[in-house]
Amino acid sequence: MVGHLRRVLDSLPLPWTADTFAYVWRSIAAATLALWLGFELQLDSPFSAASTVLLLVHPVQGAVVGKGFNRMVGTLIGITAAFILLGMFAQQMLLFILGVGLWLGLCVAAMTVLRHYQSTAAVVAGYTVCLALGPAIVAPEQGFDHIVTRGTAVVIGVFSLSLIATLGSRKTIDRKLLDTLVDVSARAARQLSDRFAGEDTPELVSRRAQLSMDIGRVDDLLGIGWGESVLIRTRLPVIQTGLAQLQSAVMDRRLNDRDAAGHWLNRISTPLCHLGQALTDRTLDFTAAADRVKQLINVLVSAGSVDDLSAESARAPLQMERLREQLADLHDALRSFSSLERNTQARHAVAGFHRNYQDAIRNGIRALGATLVAGAVWYLSAWNQGPTLLAVLGPCCTLSAAGPDPVQGVIGFIKGTLYATLAAVVCKFLLMPSINGFPLLAVMLAMFWSFGIHATTRPRQALTGIAYLIAFNTLVSTGATAHYDFAEFINQVLAWFVAMGICLLAFNVVPKKPQHTVQALKQSLLTATRRLLRRGATLNHRKWQAQQQHRIVSLKSLLGADRQGDCEAGYLSLQLSRELARLQRHIRRLAPGSPIARCAATATRRLAQSADHTAISAAQARRAAKSMQRLGAEQWAARYRDLAWLLEQYENATTAIT
Repeated sequence: MVGHLRRVLDSLPLPWTADTFAYVWRSIAAATLALWLGFELQLDSPFSAASTVLLLVHPVQGAVVGKGFNRMVGTLIGITAAFILLGMFAQQMLLFILGVGLWLGLCVAAMTVLRHYQSTAAVVAGYTVCLALGPAIVAPEQGFDHIVTRGTAVVIGVFSLSLIATLGSRKTIDRKLLDTLVDVSARAARQLSDRFAGEDTPELVSRRAQLSMDIGRVDDLLGIGWGESVLIRTRLPVIQTGLAQLQSAVMDRRLNDRDAAGHWLNRISTPLCHLGQALTDRTLDFTAAADRVKQLINVLVSAGSVDDLSAESARAPLQMERLREQLADLHDALRSFSSLERNTQARHAVAGFHRNYQDAIRNGIRALGATLVAGAVWYLSAWNQGPTLLAVLGPCCTLSAAGPDPVQGVIGFIKGTLYATLAAVVCKFLLMPSINGFPLLAVMLAMFWSFGIHATTRPRQALTGIAYLIAFNTLVSTGATAHYDFAEFINQVLAWFVAMGICLLAFNVVPKKPQHTVQALKQSLLTATRRLLRRGATLNHRKWQAQQQHRIVSLKSLLGADRQGDCEAGYLSLQLSRELARLQRHIRRLAPGSPIARCAATATRRLAQSADHTAISAAQARRAAKSMQRLGAEQWAARYRDLAWLLEQYENATTAIT
């Protein structure tokens, strides 16, 4: 028994450590300020302002500001929706609950497809309606007051936390982002050097896969830095474009005709290795590194005329062109990153990201179902804690759905609520009756808040810590006059656990399965490639490649860097895009009506018609190569043979994974 109790106590989060001391006390100061303002403004529920702070706490200033701003936007949207629902369904409980469920489902679905803190706005817009309209269903005549009070509490909480975070925390993302960009750029240069120097080895392939995942994670830093740094906020599109270009340089795998230009591959391998080392040592900044890569491109341009290379091999000009494009991607990425170091001009394109609409629909249906079940329990039992059911269901359902394992997320919520219940009993019924005045109240609450705030610094305990903070604040909340009704307290606690039980049931009935996400990503890779073959002449290849890169990185994050076979089709599709874009660029330079132009137009039409069957597309590409050879256009024949080879490899890769 003693050993079991010791294990339980060891699992509890500490109030703080040396590393988290400053963060815990900043958060406590912000929550105390919000609570004081709530009492001074005589809000009906002043503790809800402090709850807003505790829901937003984060060690990084940028995350606090970004989440706070988007939380206010989400609250404004949610309040508007609440007014609309109140006006349409006042005194019609069933329609009211159905409307709340549909809105929550829509917001959870939007959360799934939005990125960074834009998803925070969707989450908050969803459960703001649950928090504001629960009491309005019972007393519609007080609905306006409940909605306004909820909005005011959010504004006070966001203001308090943003003020304390701005005054008391340091900006850290600028330097961290710059260091991360230097690291991935240096590794990319060394990766290219190794690939130009020799054949791909399993170790090199694994390192390249890990690098591409690390490049993808930089976008998360950009999301945090958006709220912290004006520089990052203004350079965000440029940096995202640079990341896509760096991914393109790393993921390019078409070097099977090495003998055609092997001499020039060796000429640029060593300078690239030195460039990567210079970036790591910080002896070169991004601008100087980009100039070095530009010099390498100029070396390739002046290496020899097309005629001289053609005498050596028909594929040599094509290989040199591919090589220049790969180095151009690295150069453009470095130029984009240099915008963080100095006011340099860099082109940017629209970044493309994969949106998992199937998962969004599943999350929306789950949220709707959970709301309807909670409404049915409320309606059939006539329980006076119906508003609490909706108020708990909204945050629990949305915050858990955002995690990788929602069931464990709900279990974490349950654990946090259990800890909060025990703490609230001690605080509300043993300590609060013995104190008087706000200073003593703040000191007492700070002791309990510190445990949950510290838990948010640990990823595995973050959701448990948030649940503890919100449940504790809700259970001990009081207005200007305190009431100590233990029966009502137990009734409210029971409503919390019933709501979380409904969430747990919803996630088991409509589970979030990682294999569904994996299959959806694989299917998206195949569908996008068919669209590429069908519309290759008119497609925005840069945006298409960025979306495909994001799918590949997401797939690798789920499967691991060692599972390269599942991503092979994605790599080949990227190379198909580059080959088709290059082919279309040369076709546009042909004289209209010439035999080569007519042959190329026919080949383009046939490839589009057979887009759903890559084996047939490969045969059409070989047919075009033979036609070009009869016309004496050896380089055009080589281009179509390379395209046929890629299509055949893609067909083999897709057959293997399907």
